[in-house]
This record gives sequence, C-alpha cells and structure tokens, in this order.
Amino acid sequence: MLEYLKKRLENREDVSVVYLGGSITEGAGASGTEKRWASLTQTWLEKSYPESTFTCYNAGIGGTNSEWGVFRLERDVLSHHPNLVFVEFAVNDYQTPYQQCLNAMEGIVRRIRSQDRETEIVLVLTAMYKMEEECYSRGERPESVRIHERVAARYGLPVIHTGETLLKRIREDRVDPVTYLPDLVHPNDLGYQIYFTVVKNALEKMLADAGEPQEERAAKLPAPLGDLRYQDARVEDAGKLADTDFRKEAISLCGRYTGYISSDIPGTAGRVEFDGTGIGLYWMIGADSGKLCWSIDGGEKYVTSSWDTYALRFDRCNHFMLARELEPGHHVLEFSVADETEERSKGRFIRIAAFLIM
Repeated sequence: MLEYLKKRLENREDVSVVYLGGSITEGAGASGTEKRWASLTQTWLEKSYPESTFTCYNAGIGGTNSEWGVFRLERDVLSHHPNLVFVEFAVNDYQTPYQQCLNAMEGIVRRIRSQDRETEIVLVLTAMYKMEEECYSRGERPESVRIHERVAARYGLPVIHTGETLLKRIREDRVDPVTYLPDLVHPNDLGYQIYFTVVKNALEKMLADAGEPQEERAAKLPAPLGDLRYQDARVEDAGKLADTDFRKEAISLCGRYTGYISSDIPGTAGRVEFDGTGIGLYWMIGADSGKLCWSIDGGEKYVTSSWDTYALRFDRCNHFMLARELEPGHHVLEFSVADETEERSKGRFIRIAAFLIM
C-alpha cells in the first residue's frame, strides 16, 4: 500500500494532500488549527520528507457525511489534483442507511481513482463514545466502520482505526471519556494527539513496507459493490440553475458557499429542470429558517423544514436529499416558501446555495 506515494517521495516530487471529512477533520474541539490531527499529520509529512514540497487542503466540514462528500468531491478534492487523500466519515456515517453509505463511499473512491489511478486514498476511521457503548464494548464494530472497511477491501485501500484505538485507551486506562472527548464526540488536544500518533505510526509502516506500484491497479477499477448512483453526482449553483423569484445573493452562505438564493415571503416559487435519478439541496439551517414546499414531476407535494434545535445556537450549511431513486431521465422540481414555520423559528427564510444532482 502507498506504493505510488513512496515513489513520489523517493523521487523528491511535489505532493498534494487533501483531508476530506467532517468536524473531526475540520478540527472541532482543538485549541488551535495546528492541534487537529490533519495539521499534525501534515507537519510530520513535511518534516519527514523535506525534499518534497507538500501542499495541504483541509476539506473537513462539520456535520457532513460521505454523501455530501461525494457531491463536493469535484470542488473540494479533485480540483486540487491530489496525490494523497485522507477520508474521514465513520462518525457522521454512523446512522446513515447501509446502501446509501456504501454507494457514497464507493462513489468517492471510484471518482478519485477515475481522475488519477495513482492517487493514494487512506480511510481514517474515527469514533465517538456512543460507538463504544453500543458496539466496541460488546466486541462489535459499528456498521459505518464495517461499510468503510468493505469498500477499502474491494479497492485495496489502507484503513487506520484511530477511533477504535482511542476508545481502547479509555477502556483499558479506566479514565473518564471526557479526558479525551469532552463532548463525547470531538477530541481535545490530547485526543487529537492520539489520533495523529496512530496515523503517523500507520503511515510509517505502510511506506516502509511499500514495494513497486501495482500494474493491475493502474489498469482498471474492480467491479463495483453498489449501483454507482453517485458516479456522476454534481453540485449546481442555485442562482444559475433555478428559474425563480427568490432573491439572488452574491455573499457567502455561512462561509461555506459563495452565492445563494433566498426568500422569506410565503408562496415565492422556483423551478429546476434536471437529468438524473435524484436531487437535493445545499442550504442554510438557521435561527430564522422556514419550511419548503416541493414536488417532483407534478407529483405528491411535501413540506421540509430547514430549521432544527441546533439552529438556536448557531447557523450552519447542510445538505438534504429530496429524492434519490427517480427513474433515469428528465425531471422537474418545483418549490416554494411555505406559509407555516417551526414554532421556535424566528422567521420563514429559505436560503439555497446549490442543488445536488445525481
């Protein structure tokens, strides 16, 4: 494993590294960005291989799973032409339905390898304490972990069990889990140091054991495990794709996406035509968020809320799939601002940055 990375390092070539994941990759809970596991790993790579120039991109976004990861792959990963990609979604995939998680993770791997068969992909499997209580303490592995391992086995990817190692430390040392996981999910500096040490030790061994690049890997991708519904997943700017009376804003949405459409006037409507098998939203969940009325191809009308209890504390962007299993072909999404809103919401705003097409 990591044969192509080892070859680049031996040839003193530049290396582009992307860290793709959720809040644990983003570094939530660390006292500074330099303390997160990704930053510690990057510093170690640069110090260990000074003859190569490393370029780092942290593509961690809190509260997001592998499904949003596969949609934003082009913008946040492939655009950087990576030689090494770390993927961390085990925690945020914990309650993701089996087939959805499998399809999304496989979509991530196949799309990266389709761009460049020499790109190394490493799965970093983190954990929250709930996984200890419900799985590891019983000698079981969480379903999300097993799915990620299954994808890794199919494509010959290395897997680093940072979360399992940390939970084992807590169990064997009989310490309060908040010693390393203050909120039982996100590590503090001590927890991130353990994550980094596990990653470093694994990388050192893999690079030491790596042989010559495998010709069969470069030849073709193996048969898929899933149905490849995310193979062509893409993100389309809402302001460009939708025919709508929503206002077009040119500013950033929660610092995550530049430009979006918005309205808080009930009945304000829009329409999107698309080709594919599914469509979703990348939108804002905020204190003043409302509800969206929508239907596809003139069918049943639904109402979906863009507000939740976390919005009482902070605004954030997230994705929501309206449909995943449409018949392949041309479809029409119609949507509008609902008159009703959540009881504790401060408004009716709908803010959509992009539409997710699959």
